[in-house]
Amino acid sequence: MTVSVAIMAHRKREKWIPRLVDAIDADVEVVWDRHNDRWDTGRRSLLAYDPAATHHLVVQDDAIVCRDLVAGIEKAVLHSGDRPVGLYMGRILRSGSELDVAYRKAEQTRSPWVKMKGPWWGVGIVIPTAHIDALVAWGDGRGDIANYDKRISRWYEQRGVVCWYTRPSLVEHRHGGKNPSLIEGRTGRNRHAHRFIGKGQSALDVDWAEGT
Repeated sequence: MTVSVAIMAHRKREKWIPRLVDAIDADVEVVWDRHNDRWDTGRRSLLAYDPAATHHLVVQDDAIVCRDLVAGIEKAVLHSGDRPVGLYMGRILRSGSELDVAYRKAEQTRSPWVKMKGPWWGVGIVIPTAHIDALVAWGDGRGDIANYDKRISRWYEQRGVVCWYTRPSLVEHRHGGKNPSLIEGRTGRNRHAHRFIGKGQSALDVDWAEGT
């Protein structure tokens, strides 16, 4: 399995891009926002995939990533196969929610995967390259869905395909006042991963086959 990488970037966060590129253990294409349009930037980031790759990673510009991210993903997708992979899960705020139930099941079975609808968070997502052209074509016709990640999750939901989220999350949001959301009203204290592996930790240290 091989993974190509694109960063979905906005000029308001330009200062973080060089550091993020350096932190990713692969060649990276930076795709810049042209007119403050989430789907336009997201679709071009998806279409920046390498046709020779089996999977494509899109990372958003405010991500903090762990060590050996791409090398770890290439091991992980041997198990996730023909499914989208979410590298980030937000905080579990409500007991009994779909997220809470799925996460508890993964904990109980000692699985490195939380399996549920999605991807719900666009901070870091991995898509099989064979899906991208059809996904983007469908998304281009869904102007009623503003969010880039929601268009992707709806496409998979219609096909009955669940997302596999890594446990722990391999990417984290920069959060706090120094990184307000680009979407009005989104900034808040809860804008971080439920459990981030850690910036200094390696994605190669996770046993991706455990419990699957």
